[in-house]
Amino acid sequence: MSLFKLPAAWRAVICCLPALVHGYPTNWAFLHCPSNSLDGLPTPTYGSDQIVFTVCVELNISAPLIDVYNTILDFQGYPSWNTFVFAVDLPSNVTTTPMDNYVSMPMTFHTAGVLPPFNTTSNEVLTVLDYANAAGYSLSAWRYDDGLGGVGMRAEHPNILVDVGGGVTRYLSFETYYVGTETAVVLPLKGNLQTAFEKQGADLKAYVEGTPS
Repeated sequence: MSLFKLPAAWRAVICCLPALVHGYPTNWAFLHCPSNSLDGLPTPTYGSDQIVFTVCVELNISAPLIDVYNTILDFQGYPSWNTFVFAVDLPSNVTTTPMDNYVSMPMTFHTAGVLPPFNTTSNEVLTVLDYANAAGYSLSAWRYDDGLGGVGMRAEHPNILVDVGGGVTRYLSFETYYVGTETAVVLPLKGNLQTAFEKQGADLKAYVEGTPS
């Protein structure tokens, strides 16, 4: 998530540099929130190199995995429960979420709490839609689109779900930020981002379980 843009001259110089892309790390189902945010967690697009920090929330939700997965990807439903990302702008060809979602789908998130008392926006791209796989977890993810191929800001937000039995789903949701020319702008907001992620997790749990937030 980027709150500021580079001057036009800088953008012109670096607009053609490629983003750093890595393959999928293994053992997604065994990841947990790090004890130190500076340790960081890898993401599907950017891997584990040049991590600056990670914000993370992990909790158990008393609901089937499919219900949690669909709620996370029902971006049109966010105003009903999500006080962090309170609205999402979608392409005109997406009329119903999560059914119409597709990898590479652009989105604009409207967020509260990152830079209070102001609301902020963030351009995102859906990168992973993996509900069922042989490894026994579900993974969805989206990355921040800085308009510079990731040179200004590289950040990605995976959501990992694991069925732990008894109708309970372990929910791990995090966003990892990487070295970039705009990263220093977001670093002072790490505490606000962590708080927002924790609130979003609590909102999701309450909504899916049908209990007051």
